[in-house]
Amino acid sequence: MKAPDVSVLVVAYRSRTDLAACLGCLGPAAGPLELETLVVDNASGDGSVEMLRERFPEAALVANEVNRGFAAAVNQAAGLAHGRRLLLLNPDARPAPGSVAALVDVLEARPRAGLAGAQLFHPDGTAQASAWPAPGLLTLGFEALFLYNLFPGSRLHGLMPAGAEPVVVETLSGACLLVERDLFLSLGGLDERFFLYFEDTDLCLRARAAGREALLVPGAQAVHAIGGSAFQDRRDFFLRFHESRRRFIRKHHPGLHGALMRAIHVAGLVVRVPAYALASVLGGGAAMRERACHMAAVLRQLSSS
Repeated sequence: MKAPDVSVLVVAYRSRTDLAACLGCLGPAAGPLELETLVVDNASGDGSVEMLRERFPEAALVANEVNRGFAAAVNQAAGLAHGRRLLLLNPDARPAPGSVAALVDVLEARPRAGLAGAQLFHPDGTAQASAWPAPGLLTLGFEALFLYNLFPGSRLHGLMPAGAEPVVVETLSGACLLVERDLFLSLGGLDERFFLYFEDTDLCLRARAAGREALLVPGAQAVHAIGGSAFQDRRDFFLRFHESRRRFIRKHHPGLHGALMRAIHVAGLVVRVPAYALASVLGGGAAMRERACHMAAVLRQLSSS
């Protein structure tokens, strides 16, 4: 039996509607390629499992009894995959027709390439950050000083210049990310210490250390309704994001350099609590008050762990 060209790995968590739309895009996105689809449901409890069995019986399904986290669930799916390449695909992403084939073409043409990511767009058609520099002193300082707000189009924010050709980048978003299966397995898969967030950044850096390139492919496009399931609990989102960022810094930046990065990370959070509180008074309303409370909760967690 011929192995599929690509194994599509989807991790679902309380995303039934998005998941159905995502899987419905795969045929046109693959073009002439042979796909297999593997879905790991992280104890959604929202009818996702029943929907999959009814509407997508061809998809291999793993129904976890507990939420194991994104990285662990991807590794579960990868362990069952047969394709030469693995496509990590978020359920809130909708790859455009021909996009998976375009990613495969780039890896075929560039032997040093190990990963290829799609250019992402918001549902309103505006460009979304799809590749960015790995966290460092400059990127953290840029964020801590609110410079992202003054320079929203900066490359430090992950918005790459428009172009038609694939471009080598430091890290790629895992929302629609193709990786050579042999490379993924040789690296030990995703680091499961990242429950959610930064596991894609970590994978790209480990691949680069192994001599492989990560490429952003403008010819492969996907609409990404960012945070489809994560934003259902924004407090949990902020907590997990910043905990994973700190874990990433500790892993990749030991010593004095890492200590300085962690200090800037915390300083940025300290500044945000009164800034968001003030913004709520000046017209930001409940959304800014909520964000200030979330940032305060993150600070308490980071200081107690």
